[in-house]
Amino acid sequence: MEQPKTTSGTPSRFLQPGQAPVEPSPFLQPAEVPPKVKAEMSPKGAEIAARLREIFYSYDNRKTSDNRSAQVTIGPSEIGTPCDRRLGLSLMRTPATNPGGDGWAAFVGTCLHDGLEKMFQWSDAGTGRFVTEMPLTFGSTYVPRGTGDLLDRTLMMFLDHKAMGQYSRRRLRDKGPSETYRVQVHTYAYGAVLEGEKVKHVAIVAWPRDGSSLDELWVWTEPYDKTIAENALKRVDKLAGSLPLTGTWPEKLAAARSLPVADPYECRFCPFLLKGDGDMKKGCPGA
Repeated sequence: MEQPKTTSGTPSRFLQPGQAPVEPSPFLQPAEVPPKVKAEMSPKGAEIAARLREIFYSYDNRKTSDNRSAQVTIGPSEIGTPCDRRLGLSLMRTPATNPGGDGWAAFVGTCLHDGLEKMFQWSDAGTGRFVTEMPLTFGSTYVPRGTGDLLDRTLMMFLDHKAMGQYSRRRLRDKGPSETYRVQVHTYAYGAVLEGEKVKHVAIVAWPRDGSSLDELWVWTEPYDKTIAENALKRVDKLAGSLPLTGTWPEKLAAARSLPVADPYECRFCPFLLKGDGDMKKGCPGA
């Protein structure tokens, strides 16, 4: 086979940019890639996008009974945090200083829960196997009630749905759930048992929020252990007894100042994070 040649006729297998071979060569340098041009919305499109955001923000911040912003007591989703300061600030219902984005991810999660509820109600078909959005009580003054995602009476399992991105699913797969998630699902199971249900296992179901297939679905399970919920509720009672739950905002922040903080990783998602506020005049500076 004849070697590729340059335009001058000199054999070459390693051509440089700008040299044209007489025949194709497997060692040619790639052509220069043109820079990507970012597409801009039209003025009308930008106007519509702004209006849609405005409607969403108004809806997401509404004060109605079906919105978490109206909740006046803490629930199972909060009591498992390893951070005493965060739990204390939640108990004292101090205002959030770190809203954590624009609320879209939480909205997508809510929509997923609504769809899953309809799916399991359809699958139940009146058999009584599945209980969706189950109202629960826990015999606690400070954590009086909650709503569990799904009870499967056939498997005797309580399941908690989570809409997770790729990173969170990988973390669940490799390290298991956070203590917050683990306590949450055991507390739901605890409430179901108080209602007379039989529960032997709990599960956290990581539905792929960013995936295009349920091949990426991941489920974590373990045997139900009532002591996990009981210890979490006792911790809440003990902490609540040491805090000024009806005090002023400055009094609450001053009391929270002495409480220990936990994992810096968890701080990023804390509603009370306010970096730089070392004196805790408005929020928590974090770990």
